[in-house]
Amino acid sequence: MIKPEGFSAAKRDVQKMLWAAKERGTTLEAVVTKVTTLNDQPVWEIEFADFPDVKGFVPFSEMGVETQRLAFRFAGQTVNVKVKEVKSDDEGGAVAVCSRSAAVAEARKELTGSLKEGQTIDCVVKAILPREGETPARLLVDIGGGVLVEVPRVRATWSRTMPLGALFKIGEAVKAKVLRVDAEKGTVEVSIKDARPDPWETASFKRGDFVTGVVASTDGSRVWVEVSPGIVGLASYPLRGEVGRGDRVACAVAKFDRENRKLRLRLRGVLA
Repeated sequence: MIKPEGFSAAKRDVQKMLWAAKERGTTLEAVVTKVTTLNDQPVWEIEFADFPDVKGFVPFSEMGVETQRLAFRFAGQTVNVKVKEVKSDDEGGAVAVCSRSAAVAEARKELTGSLKEGQTIDCVVKAILPREGETPARLLVDIGGGVLVEVPRVRATWSRTMPLGALFKIGEAVKAKVLRVDAEKGTVEVSIKDARPDPWETASFKRGDFVTGVVASTDGSRVWVEVSPGIVGLASYPLRGEVGRGDRVACAVAKFDRENRKLRLRLRGVLA
């Protein structure tokens, strides 16, 4: 096949730019277009916005994620990488072997040296992780430059009953408050809940109001009902019938005390 004039030169120019990015340690933005396996380990296939014709790969050892299962959750997501090696494919095109872990290590050093406790920062939800044994459900968020931080449920939301998957979406931008920074260990702890208003400060109920909610827990004599995210009221267990965690119920407000964070309810029935 006769190639167009300048075709090979264009490819060489791309390779030169990739080599320059490698030598300078430039961080590039790419999208994980596919997660495949090689030698029983996941491999990311990536595409670069600046180099649309370049094939990019990130082996599991260079992903900077803790588990192989987590590696598959990055399909379709944007990542930062550094070029580790530049090759040519059978057609003379450029192939870049990249490292996300190198880009993240650089960002982690910068973040732990600049973040302050109490600071509010922008984050992006990268994964919603289910409960596993003794480990509670949690979010995995990018706090900057691909640095991932786990946010346990108690720090993710004021709600006690809503599933994290119903409250957050992959790729969603959220605010988080920095709780702790350890530059020596390179760790950061954040709370999404603490970056949001306390729902009790704006809650408004009066005696006789009818509300619906979800049973958060019960001990056989009392029932705790979440009527809105973070607002949990207390009711007596019904004399007839049964209620359990997760049931949607109708209630009447018996008493509301915002200052002392108390909401007393009377159960009026379980909703279908």
